[in-house]
Amino acid sequence: MPTEASTGSSVESPVGQPAGLTLILGGRHAPAKDTFEVFVCQVPVTTTDPIYGRLALRLALTPDDVAAKLNDTVTPYFESLSHGLYQPRFVAGSALSMSGTETHDQCVQRAIDASASSSGAVMVVANAEHLETEPGGWGRPGTPCVATFCPARQTGRALYIGASDFHPNWGAVPAVDLTEHEIGHTLGLPHSGDPTSADQHASDIDLMSNSASPRSTEPDRRNGPDTLAINRLALGWLSVHDVAVAAPGGGTYSLLPSTRAPGSGANRLRLLVLPIADGAFLTVEYLTADGFNDFLPAAGLAVHRIDQSSAACQTTSTAAMPCTGADRVQETLGSPAPHLRLLSTRGASWATNGWTITVGAVGAAAQVEVRPTNR
Repeated sequence: MPTEASTGSSVESPVGQPAGLTLILGGRHAPAKDTFEVFVCQVPVTTTDPIYGRLALRLALTPDDVAAKLNDTVTPYFESLSHGLYQPRFVAGSALSMSGTETHDQCVQRAIDASASSSGAVMVVANAEHLETEPGGWGRPGTPCVATFCPARQTGRALYIGASDFHPNWGAVPAVDLTEHEIGHTLGLPHSGDPTSADQHASDIDLMSNSASPRSTEPDRRNGPDTLAINRLALGWLSVHDVAVAAPGGGTYSLLPSTRAPGSGANRLRLLVLPIADGAFLTVEYLTADGFNDFLPAAGLAVHRIDQSSAACQTTSTAAMPCTGADRVQETLGSPAPHLRLLSTRGASWATNGWTITVGAVGAAAQVEVRPTNR
């Protein structure tokens, strides 16, 4: 247990640990190596799928070329993001011709059916752009797999994107932040949204929200931002040794940057958990303006409400289940959208969900005091 968190408990101990945190710790981690088989759906100009409208542009995309570009861009991104713990690899599948009445979802299913037994997921790219009013793509983890490895043809694990991110206007390097975001969904990660607007992409500080946020200040950026500590924990990229649960009476903690590589020794705390109820808790982490987050205006504390109660994902049946994995609700708190105003001024406080969070010194580590309020 970190010495700086002596007033709380390590997650290695169940004392005071929210049930929602236990669910995350017991979830399936990301594999060390992950093979995505790339397919291209060739969309006819006569398509009736409303996602494409009547847009006439068709790109000359091939699975080999798409896979090569992703190996050059997306693979290094995730290797760096995970500190070497996750390596996606992209291999060429085939091109699939869609009929005029076929939908993109049907084409994805054909890709899954045609995928190799060694492919853990399929990535499908359309050669047609989506209408501006339509989402750019989607990703899904598929059905749960209890074995060490299950192929995509068994689980249905897949991601799909339109052609826009491979448009020649991007230059030699395509915009891959959306692909990285959808890969996060295939790994079971949820969005981190804005509770005031119900916008699932309102936050600029998480790959699983607005994945294009770095380009708002640096137009040449192609990769997404970093991701939250709770996502790292869920995927196995953050150790239980790096997490502490605050004691009921609160305490003072020293947080190292959550995006840095885990260290060793007594002080390695990177994520602070503040219990609310069995299904919900707050997370406090220290984000610094470097690495994939070098576009941030300044370093500071980020706060999120993690809710896995059945009510959070509107499960109302008598067999209501917790909102685990991609159904988990992760609300970005502490500032208005796009949530770039992190808590960074010494002595500044913010109260939410029965806790008051006060910033201490901010430097190589961030000192933070948490106390229960309004309970």
